Amino acid sequence: MSETPMVTAAQLFAKTPHDLRRQRVNRWMRRLVAAVTGLAVLPLIGVTVLIVAKGVGSLSPSFLLNGPLGSPPGILNAIQGSLLMTLVATLMSAPIGIAGGVYLNEYASSRVSAIGEYFIDVMLGVPSILAGLFAYLAVVPILGFSGWAATIALSVLMVPVVMRTTQEVMRLVPAGLREASLALGVPMWKTTIFIVCRTAFSGLLTGVVLAISRGLGETAPLLLTSLGSNDQSLNLGAPMNAMTVVIYNYAGSSDPKLVAQAWTTALVLFVIALVLNVGVRFKTVNSRVA
Repeated sequence: MSETPMVTAAQLFAKTPHDLRRQRVNRWMRRLVAAVTGLAVLPLIGVTVLIVAKGVGSLSPSFLLNGPLGSPPGILNAIQGSLLMTLVATLMSAPIGIAGGVYLNEYASSRVSAIGEYFIDVMLGVPSILAGLFAYLAVVPILGFSGWAATIALSVLMVPVVMRTTQEVMRLVPAGLREASLALGVPMWKTTIFIVCRTAFSGLLTGVVLAISRGLGETAPLLLTSLGSNDQSLNLGAPMNAMTVVIYNYAGSSDPKLVAQAWTTALVLFVIALVLNVGVRFKTVNSRVA
C-alpha cells in the first residue's frame, strides 16, 4: 500500500498565486475607494472652511439679537422667520409625507406603489423655483405675499422628501415582525403603527430632519411668496424675512459690509442645519433602522 503524504499546516494555509493576486487587487481597490471618497468630501470641506473663514468676522451677539433696523443691524427677524416658516411647513408636510409613505409601502398594490414612487421621484427632481411659481400663481392671489404662502411652497418641496425616506426605512423593517404580530391576532393597522412605525421611528425622524434641512436652505420659493421684510414680527399673514432671502439680497450688494453679513448669515444657517443633523444622528446612532 502506498502511504498518503502528510500535509503540514504551512502547506495547507500557503497562499497560492491566485490568492496573492486577489490580495493585491483588493488592496488597490481599497486605496482607490478611499481616494474617491476623499475627492467627494473635499468640496464639502472647502465650502465649510470658506463659509467659516468669511463669516466668522462679522459674527457677534448683536448680529444675532438685533433686527435689520437696529444699531448695529442684525438678522434676528430673519432667523425667527426661517425657523417659524420651516416649523409650520414641517407640521404640514411631515404627517402627509409619513402617511403617504406608509400607505405606499404597507397597503398599496404593486401597481399603485410603482406609480406613487414615480411621481415622488418626479417631485424630488423638480426645481424649487417651480414650487415657488406654483405658490405665486395659486396661493399668493388668495393669501397675499405672506409667511403662509411661503410655508405652502416649502411644504410642496418637503413632502416628497419625507415620503421617499419613509418608504425606504419601512422596507428595512424585517418582515418577520409584521408576520409575528399578525399571527398573534393584532390588526393590520395596529401592527403598522405600533410595530412597524415604532421600529422605524429613528429613520422616520431622519427623513423629517432631511426635509427640514431642505426647507431651511430654499431661496427661490421665499422670494416669490414671503418677499422679505424688516419688521420684527412673527405674523405669518404678512411678509416675513428669512436667512436665505438675506443672503440673496446682501450677496449682490456693492457694500462690503453687507457682503460680509451675507457670509455670516450663511454661517448661522450652516450651523443650525448642522446642529439639527448631528442631534438626530446622535439620537439614532444605535438604531438599526435610521
